[in-house]
Amino acid sequence: MKNTRIKVLAALVFAGLTSGLFADETPIPNLSSYKLNNGLELFVAENHAVPLVYIEIAVRAGGIAQTDETAGLFHLYEHLMFDGNKKYPTPQNIQNEFTNLGVASYNGSTTVDYVNYFFTIPADKLEEGLDFWNYAIRTPIINKTVLEKEKKVVLQEIKGQMNDVAHKSTEILGKTFFKESPWINNPGGTEESVKNATVKQLKDIQKQYYIPNNSALFVGGDVNPNQVYDLVNKIYGSWKPGKNPWENKRTQLNKAPLDSVQKFVIGYDQLSDQIAITDVYFRGPDAEFDRKDTYLADTLLFAASDPKSYFKTSLANISSLGIMDSEYCSIGYQTKRRSGLITVEAVMYAPNQFMPLRGQIFAEVIADALKGTLPVDSPLTDRSMQLLHKLMYNENLYEQETFVSLLSTVRFWWACADSDYYYNYNNNIKSTTAEDVNDFISRYIENQNPLIMILMNPEVLKECKAEFEAAGYEVIE
Repeated sequence: MKNTRIKVLAALVFAGLTSGLFADETPIPNLSSYKLNNGLELFVAENHAVPLVYIEIAVRAGGIAQTDETAGLFHLYEHLMFDGNKKYPTPQNIQNEFTNLGVASYNGSTTVDYVNYFFTIPADKLEEGLDFWNYAIRTPIINKTVLEKEKKVVLQEIKGQMNDVAHKSTEILGKTFFKESPWINNPGGTEESVKNATVKQLKDIQKQYYIPNNSALFVGGDVNPNQVYDLVNKIYGSWKPGKNPWENKRTQLNKAPLDSVQKFVIGYDQLSDQIAITDVYFRGPDAEFDRKDTYLADTLLFAASDPKSYFKTSLANISSLGIMDSEYCSIGYQTKRRSGLITVEAVMYAPNQFMPLRGQIFAEVIADALKGTLPVDSPLTDRSMQLLHKLMYNENLYEQETFVSLLSTVRFWWACADSDYYYNYNNNIKSTTAEDVNDFISRYIENQNPLIMILMNPEVLKECKAEFEAAGYEVIE
């Protein structure tokens, strides 16, 4: 009887060790996190509102991992994931399995800081869904036939983007701000590198980046977190880890890359001849090196985005700029691991009247407009900061409303920083002060050379081309 009791207790302890005791506490309600022995991270968002489960697997790769020779190859590799693998060797086999799983939609994406793949399926297909991504991520078919087929698809995508304004802008920003790594913010890559891609290069990418200790699973919906962990451990536990591709400390890309103001004007046939868009770019903070500054950037962005902010209203009131309305001024910043940029934009009317000069004036008044948003010498600023922190906290809560939104947010921070960045986000935002924010403006905007980029109707640009060239703008028609 005594021996039987000991065996039962031992079994219960073992069961606990293989499930719930492995969960790490998180400050996010209904979010559990785990880490397998091979380094694979697992995040589970429990939400029983509907009998569905969302499964995503992400890898830290993409633009951040590119070189001139491999620009676009992570995007190319993403396509291979849907061409076949050891269990489902053809695209048709994969489509048949999607039908079997009840997949309504699926996708993958290659971004600056990560590559991810995801779908939503009925909750009773959880194990089959985990098994599908296991084979897709670990055993994709990489051979010359598949490679040449996908090259054509990716090259067609690249060619289709060549005349796109967004592509032109990204190319300019990369070559200007990130000369050491010009393709870091362009995971789509180049024709040349994709044309020359080899099976060996893609297998090298698989070996170096597609490893468990550089990957994470995000599972949410009508699930039990401990059950998810047990299934993941069973299915993915044999995935062998590799050398961490990020373990060697890297030097930061140039924080002050512009020796002088850089000016460009681009013809954009989607724009009316009555308006122009002026974008002013500054080198921003990087999550890998300037973590505190990334919180300050978010605080500034949130404050300046208020429709009644001093930033918006003061710029709209400068009549010489010809900004349509305060609604047409904005500031943007997205946290990235190594390639942060700050963008300030305005839509201006009468593009055929002194636009080169107006673009320069706009760049010069941005710092004052931002500093006036949270002035350090105003008795109202402390109250404004408290309200701002509350609004940002509420915005963060809103992102946790659905399991897909929550997991997408966790994945974003996991990739561009780490999960702790997200867990501590509200506390770090709450600690920001107006003095900190204004110091940030001085360092990143007031005392840095910007890049000015004006987008305007091609016909209007032809009329003003000489004026732009005389003012030192590079004209891209």
